[in-house]
Amino acid sequence: MNELTNVASAVGTYDGLSTEMTTQAVVTQLVDDLTITKTADRTSWATGNLTYTVVIDNQSANPYVTPVVTDTIDPTLATLVAGTVTINGTPATTPADYTFDVATGLLTVTLPDVAATSTTTIVFEVERV
Repeated sequence: MNELTNVASAVGTYDGLSTEMTTQAVVTQLVDDLTITKTADRTSWATGNLTYTVVIDNQSANPYVTPVVTDTIDPTLATLVAGTVTINGTPATTPADYTFDVATGLLTVTLPDVAATSTTTIVFEVERV
């Protein structure tokens, strides 16, 4: 598979100091008609919960069978907010739909098949530790 890697940066002045910020690399696998994307509800985070959205988009003629999505949340900076995981807007349950390892920050979401020409959306929130 091919991968597209993308990084964004910003240069400016903050509190009188020249400041440069760079995002983490976002790596996207290039698979015809099957994609996964992840977004956050903000690009800078000071307070409150941060909401992530992961979308699997299957525009192929075949189902994406029994996908398992994993996401590692840096346990030194944030942790999953209990009860916030949803799959297509429906609250997910643990351990049937997902598990979360507090020590490693590994979130594992087990999805039903993603039908041809459809999408599945996972949403969850994290909080600072």
